[in-house]
Amino acid sequence: MKVMVVDATHGGITLSEEFRGRGDEVTLVDVHRTMSKEDLERCSRNFRVERALPDPSQFDLIVKPVHFPSEPFRGVEDRLITHHQAVRMLASDLIKFPVAEITGSFGKTTSVLCAISMLRERFSVLSITSKGICFDSDAGREILAGNTSATPANIIRALRLAPERPDLAIFEVSLGGTGLADLGIIKNVYDDYPIAKGTSSASRAKISMVLDRKDGSTVLVNADDSKLSGLTGVQRFSPKGSASEVRAEGARVGASGMGFTAVFEGFGTMVGPVSGARRVISAPGPVGRQHLENMLVAVAIASYFNWDESDVMFGAEPFEKKMVLECPDPPRVLNRSPSVGAKSIEASIRDYLEIYPPIRLIIGGKLKTTCGSLDAEEVARVIRSSPFREVFLFGEFGDALSKFIDAERLEGASHAGDVPSLILERA
Repeated sequence: MKVMVVDATHGGITLSEEFRGRGDEVTLVDVHRTMSKEDLERCSRNFRVERALPDPSQFDLIVKPVHFPSEPFRGVEDRLITHHQAVRMLASDLIKFPVAEITGSFGKTTSVLCAISMLRERFSVLSITSKGICFDSDAGREILAGNTSATPANIIRALRLAPERPDLAIFEVSLGGTGLADLGIIKNVYDDYPIAKGTSSASRAKISMVLDRKDGSTVLVNADDSKLSGLTGVQRFSPKGSASEVRAEGARVGASGMGFTAVFEGFGTMVGPVSGARRVISAPGPVGRQHLENMLVAVAIASYFNWDESDVMFGAEPFEKKMVLECPDPPRVLNRSPSVGAKSIEASIRDYLEIYPPIRLIIGGKLKTTCGSLDAEEVARVIRSSPFREVFLFGEFGDALSKFIDAERLEGASHAGDVPSLILERA
């Protein structure tokens, strides 16, 4: 079969190697011209590499990212599949264990890390998060590949790198699901943006988690997200306690941590529908209702694989530097994440103000996000509407924001890193 794989930047090399390995005649199209000289030389020995799209009519199968426009492939739509669908085609025979996939705007990594902290003493877990491809067990964590993205092709890479067959896998997947999951989760679509040159949107792509699900799977979506309210054939979770198969009741948030009761009513798990409740608390550190949502999703994931009604206690480790209390007196909350954007910043400010008074906001760092682009003008609008009396900017992100807001420049900021940073202070 003659296969064209579009976009070497977002996993196209991995997909091309897999198609070539099964005997297909492959053409990889490096449309963004991001391949290194080394990759170009290596790949050219195994398959054809082009920089411009060739005539699509000469191919039996065309594989493109979901965010790439379909317009160049008019007339051959019946041969066109997404990278997500290609991963299902190529990886189905490699998976002999249950899989969860999670997609959404923000909070995915924290949810997965919290779930792993519950499961790793009993199960080995292969995972993909913004932390990399990892293998967790009671022996500890092995990082198989760092600095990876949630592009769907990295599922194949994870399967190839796993040191042994895991008991289960949890994969972050950008912009939808592959159809490999036994449990699929659409965590939220709060931060929506156009894709495919405006012909689609991130929220529409993420709903493929439902549309391309495999038979017998459970798909869990956020009941409190209005963009997901019209979906059918799914189960729901609610951090606000709305009627759903998984919900948080009696939630409390505060400087000393947070807690709630996770209530399950007919939640579809590996052993069938379950009902019951689990008390969930966190150690001091995580701040705000974003983490309440993360913790509820984590408990749902862990309960899907291993149902019990024991209490759950989350330590500080899974929350890393994402909306955590870095200093208690005076309070200083830090949020460093590649998914920082207008909606997550708005939520972070709201979460902070629920506990502390507004004094100082510091924002900046690198202009690096997981998907889409960081809309500086929209972020500036959120900041202008906040009650903080002092605003300071630093780094590349600060430079972009300075065009839209009048704020003081903070030179030599020690918080600068490889992702956007938000610091909320009473100091």
